[in-house]
Order: sequence, then structure tokens, then C-alpha cells
Amino acid sequence: MIWQLLIEIIGLLPMLALVAVVLWKRRQLDREERRDPITTDLRCLPGSSLQEELDEFADSRIDRLVAALVVGLSVALFVAFRRMAPEFKPWDWLDTALLMAAIGLALYYARQITRDMPQQRKLKWGIRAEQATAQELAASLAGDNRIINDVQARDFNIDHVVITPVGVFAVETKSRLKAPAGNGADAVRVKYNGKQLEFPGWTETKPVQQAERQARWLNNYLRESTGESYPVFAVLALPGWFIENTARISDDMVRVINPKRSQWLLLPEKRPILLNAAAIQRAAFAIEKLAQQ
Repeated sequence: MIWQLLIEIIGLLPMLALVAVVLWKRRQLDREERRDPITTDLRCLPGSSLQEELDEFADSRIDRLVAALVVGLSVALFVAFRRMAPEFKPWDWLDTALLMAAIGLALYYARQITRDMPQQRKLKWGIRAEQATAQELAASLAGDNRIINDVQARDFNIDHVVITPVGVFAVETKSRLKAPAGNGADAVRVKYNGKQLEFPGWTETKPVQQAERQARWLNNYLRESTGESYPVFAVLALPGWFIENTARISDDMVRVINPKRSQWLLLPEKRPILLNAAAIQRAAFAIEKLAQQ
């Protein structure tokens, strides 16, 4: 009797293996000691309440589809094994091979899901970082200034483009987690020498190179779109981090900033005025075309 019941539910083992692996990976991620560096109190975006409701509907629909699939599969397996009972055959190598193949396939899909989970979490942190940067930059702008978010280029995007009387800023935002609590002030300090970011425990150069490439592309795009030469500056934003420049950073280099301390970089009283209102409008018109949904 027990053996027959085991045979009837054995088809659920691959699904149980997948669930076990996914839950294990989620628990590992929840134990992550590194901290979110964002201290900005993020405000709601337009339509955020409706978006939450829409997301809840979508999640509920997916949960119901999965539940219906699981129940249907379970019932089909149960009925099939019961109908096979009069012709019951002892367990043999073919049964073992089929079971191992099914479990192997389930573990493969579990690996695909768990492989994407860290990236999904990074994307969430990245969205928070971009929102924080946009919010802090917007607070420092006034008058003829413009801020355009998520500018789509050919095969990449520029997180924020800020147009002010002092020039055009191509801002790339990166999210990097802080060290666990109790590591002191150095846990949120990044040293920058104009080419390399020195975080506590690791160094990076690719974000700096990316910001430089994007500013160069934006410069060329504005020249082709407007027929004018605009001063375009590359900026890398690291929300939540204290930036320590260990070398003199000139205008032709990438500027690394904490968006909470962006006023000195953007406001006219700190830098010479290079663009009038008409030039700002022409640049904004050209760039806004790339940010339309």
C-alpha cells in the first residue's frame, strides 16, 4: 500500500526538487550582509499606485496559472497510475532512468531560475539608484534646466541627461552595496583617481569607461541632430557613497559624484555659462526624442 502510494506521487519529485533549490537560493540572498547604500527617501513615481495594483493582478494571475498547472499534473499522474495498477510492473532500470532524467531537467530549470535571481535583485537596486539620482538632480535644477531620464541610444541607454546653462551632462548611475554594518566611515568611501574607482575591497574601471563612451556618443548625436557643438560632460553617479578624488579631475574626464552633492557641478554660480535658453531648448528637443516610449 505504501509502495503504491509512493509510485502515485513520484511524479511530483522533480517539481519538489525545483522548489527546494529556489527556496534555498532565496534564503541565501536574504542573508546577504552587504547593505543598500541608498539613504534618499524615494517619492512615488507617476502612476505608481496603479502600477502596484497592476503588478498584484499580474502576480495573482501567474500564481493561479501555476497552481492550476500543478493540480492538473498531480491529478493526471494520480489517475494514470491508478489505471495502470492492474498491469503493475516491478520497478526497473527504465523507471529509474526516466525519474533521473525528470529530476535532472527540473534541476536544470531550477539552475536557470536561481541564476537569474541575483540579476533580478541587482536590477531592483539599479532602479532605486536611478530614481534616487533623478530625484536629487531634479532638486538642484531650476529655470531653463532640463533633466531627461532613460535616454535610449542604439544598443544602450543613458540613465539621465541633464541640460543646464553650463553644459550637457550625461549621467550614468551605478548601484554598489555597502559593506556590512560596523565597518566605519571607510565602508561608504570610494577613492577616484580619474580612471579607477577604489571601493572598500575591490576596484572597478568599467563604469568610468562606460560613462565616457556615453558622453562621447551624446556629443556626436547632438552635433548631428542640431548642427551645433555642445559641451557634453561625462558623469558617474554613485548614490549613498562618499567620493574622495585622489587626483585633479578636469572637464574632459569623467566626474564621479554622489547625487546628493551635485549642486557644485551643475549650477551656474560654480561654472561658466555656456548655453542660452534657446540652445538648451534645441538640445532638449533632440534628446527627448530618444526618451519617448
